[in-house]
Amino acid sequence: MLKTDAWEQLRHFRQELYNDLGLRQDSLFELVDAVLTTSQRSTLVRLSLSTAFRRLWPSTCDALADGSIDVSALRKLFAATLVDSASVDGRPLWVIDGTNWPRPAARASADRTWEYRPLPGWPQNGIVPAWAYQWLVAVPDVAGSWVLPLDVQRRGPTARSATEVALEQIAAVRKAQGADVPRPVVTLDSGYDLETLAHSTVDADLLVRLAKHRVVYHAAERHPGRGRPRLHGEAFRLADEDTHGQPQLSTRLSHAAYGEVRIDAWTELHVAGAPDAPFSVVRVQVERLPNKKLPPRPLWLAWIGGPLPIDLSTLWRWYLRRFTVEHAFRFCKQTLGWTTVRPRNADAADRWTWLIASACWQLWLARPLVSDVRLPWEHPRPDGLVTPGQVHRHFTGILVRVGTPARAPRKRGKSPGRRKGQRPLPSLHYEVARRTPRRAA
Repeated sequence: MLKTDAWEQLRHFRQELYNDLGLRQDSLFELVDAVLTTSQRSTLVRLSLSTAFRRLWPSTCDALADGSIDVSALRKLFAATLVDSASVDGRPLWVIDGTNWPRPAARASADRTWEYRPLPGWPQNGIVPAWAYQWLVAVPDVAGSWVLPLDVQRRGPTARSATEVALEQIAAVRKAQGADVPRPVVTLDSGYDLETLAHSTVDADLLVRLAKHRVVYHAAERHPGRGRPRLHGEAFRLADEDTHGQPQLSTRLSHAAYGEVRIDAWTELHVAGAPDAPFSVVRVQVERLPNKKLPPRPLWLAWIGGPLPIDLSTLWRWYLRRFTVEHAFRFCKQTLGWTTVRPRNADAADRWTWLIASACWQLWLARPLVSDVRLPWEHPRPDGLVTPGQVHRHFTGILVRVGTPARAPRKRGKSPGRRKGQRPLPSLHYEVARRTPRRAA
């Protein structure tokens, strides 16, 4: 992409983002600019001191508490900005995963659920009250740590299961895209219900990781006699190799980091609760794991949707790119300060989350405008890609050139006079009184 086109695309995205904001429009937009130009994660009060935020510090809290965001329009903006090159091995690759916003001390905050948070040391007992969020992101590159948020939802105490929320997110983004967009591949972890996914009619191919103790079944053989026909055939236990039989498809390849890789696939399998929804089971066995001495265990995957790809190794590469979302969560929390802000209301947390998602998109659009300028301790990447952190460090200079559609704050006039005996109005700016040292007598 030419730099001229990159500048125009970034300006267009920022204008559309500004139009999708409702109440407290200018404060919300400048709050995003403050996140993008602050060198480290900060609270709302500290973000108000940023040069990009031209309003008084209470406007940051008021923007999240009283502001409004058109989520459906913002979702359409993200889907429309998703370029054709955002694909891996010729298919659009999406990832669904959840993360937590720990809020253990916020007793007055509603909609908290008990979530797991890893803590240092042993034993691990990090179960804390938190807000649980589920992200749907697109992985645009075959390497690197970039993700592009497409949808984000918070799961409260009365929400539906994570699997139903995931299917709703996929359907909402596909509806926002249109009919001419290629069918994506969505990767999910083993925590999602396989029976619900097998019965789904979502317009996407699902690649789901299976737990090692999972049991699936072959198709039942037809019985010519009377009586109820059988629903399940022979059991296929992932942990018992004697029940596997001969795979229908198999391939081998050599990898520099994993050694010899063998991929086998079995078709026409189903779970106990969905005998009418067959899918394929794929086993990936590698020779070694990078930087680990333990013998590798097989990776089991379920392919739900269309026919299997001709090259089975693409399934393995697709699922390896799923772990990019872990780097994105860490970047949003530790650099952009997603969970550093402490709103009381869960709706304010939702608005802040969508603003962080829009900040990730602006960093991606500004990537062609940043050269590979590294810190002294950073090693150069062999592929020449820049990281989200590098673009974030240089976004202040980009913002100076690209400008902002937000309106400048109104200048305050002189305060009106007050009558005798009337209490003065509270001042918005405070001055520290200097204590004059006493002179020696």
